[in-house]
Amino acid sequence: MANDYNAIVIGSGLGGLTAGALYARAGNRVLVLEQNDRFGGAATTYHRGTMTIEASLHETASPQALADPKGEIFEALDLYQDIELVPVGDFQEVRCPLIGKPLIIPHGLDALGEHLIERFPHEAAAIRRFLKRIDSIQTATQIFMENHGRLWWLAHGAMMPFRLWPVLRDWRASVSEVLERYFGDNEAIKIALAANLIYWSDDPDRMWWIFYVLAQGAFIQGGGHYIKGGSQVLSDRLVDRIREGGGEALAGQTAVEILLGAQGQVSGVRYRPRAGGADSVVRAPVVFANASPHAVENMLPATVRDRFMSPYRDRPLSTSLISITLGLNRRPSELGVSAYSTMIIPAWMERLSDIKQCAGLLADMPGGRLPVLGVCNYSHIESGLIDGGLFPVSIAGADRLTNWEGVSEDDYHARKNAWLDAVIGRLDEEWPGFADAVVQRECATARTMREFLNTPGGAIYGFAPNVPERSLLSGPPRTPETPIKGLWLASAYAGFGGFSGAMYSGGTAAKAALRRD
Repeated sequence: MANDYNAIVIGSGLGGLTAGALYARAGNRVLVLEQNDRFGGAATTYHRGTMTIEASLHETASPQALADPKGEIFEALDLYQDIELVPVGDFQEVRCPLIGKPLIIPHGLDALGEHLIERFPHEAAAIRRFLKRIDSIQTATQIFMENHGRLWWLAHGAMMPFRLWPVLRDWRASVSEVLERYFGDNEAIKIALAANLIYWSDDPDRMWWIFYVLAQGAFIQGGGHYIKGGSQVLSDRLVDRIREGGGEALAGQTAVEILLGAQGQVSGVRYRPRAGGADSVVRAPVVFANASPHAVENMLPATVRDRFMSPYRDRPLSTSLISITLGLNRRPSELGVSAYSTMIIPAWMERLSDIKQCAGLLADMPGGRLPVLGVCNYSHIESGLIDGGLFPVSIAGADRLTNWEGVSEDDYHARKNAWLDAVIGRLDEEWPGFADAVVQRECATARTMREFLNTPGGAIYGFAPNVPERSLLSGPPRTPETPIKGLWLASAYAGFGGFSGAMYSGGTAAKAALRRD
């Protein structure tokens, strides 16, 4: 292996692989260093016995959806020819005693409006205004994501204040504030609209409304999709693009030091085999760090760590999740599971703000209250995950690393298994016969997230998508640029979490580095 590259990618999550693939497509030689034995980070599919486990992906917005940043990246890297995106049908089903019978949340703003008005006819006017607001914010955002020339801006610039007003008006609003503005104390419709909030945040009082519109709105507008064969397919295709450009991707190699030149600029990386052995040094003027700033800090010389961390130190981290995969010996549809994605809201939750209590429940053995559960039935579509005669079902709930700190190994496994029993029991209440069909089960907690992804606090979405604290420029969106010349963040910490957010951060990092070349 030649000892010089145009860029080195530390970590092989979607952000790093996207940055590396785009940089390679521009004619650069790229090296990827991944500490684990497979590429992809959270975007990974693996096996436990005869069960296929999808590590992270339930569904992602279509790259062709309004304002979804994956579209430009898929086009630039010719990914459409190698990746089949399978529509999941209706966005989700919400099961909540406060709402009544299960409520289908379809894709498409018009269809969603019809379903909501049918269930909540007295809220018809508010529902129409609310969905119109989502549409106007998405449209305004799309304008700035498109590449318009100077003449376009001269012709349309006068109208920009009017088009941007929906964004500017609510720039510092939370999800709770906006939902209360439209629906007052009608908690049932608030929960219906934000039932899946736990995937992004555990606090609607602090979650940024603009983020909610862009993330949730993309699903509603374009529908959810699954990558046939699992998220590993996307990660592997990005690795292919790097290798096609003459680059390399090495698994089982841990980056331990980012080397700096005499002027404080990036000059290379020192790494070592995870299995043991001598360190190696590879040189490059650009490093894309697909990691948290907290992990990158420890790779830098002590003299520059404070300067590097100054933009990140005070930012709150995102939530974490508990992720369960169950292998069933029967199709879930035979047990009554009729949707691809189902949100199960517990009876104790009477207000949307009660969702804040969910993550802390796992600090103890299961009691009378279970958290909000997101259930994904992969056999509802042609997912490519049905293998060995088992039908995988994934369940997610909010979690925190503090729930599992200071716990002995025996107590950790005992509590984790108790929660597995409790969750399976809850699903059996919803769909009788479910428990008897479970023949294999796996569980990853916030502690697992920290150990596998090397994320502080087990955070899986980077920094929390909270309301900006001060002004238009004080909060998101963030930048991949760091205080160290040649070092770019290509992870959720430079943007937002989720597949779209991670790829956006990698694309932004690659563009910024190419402009600097």
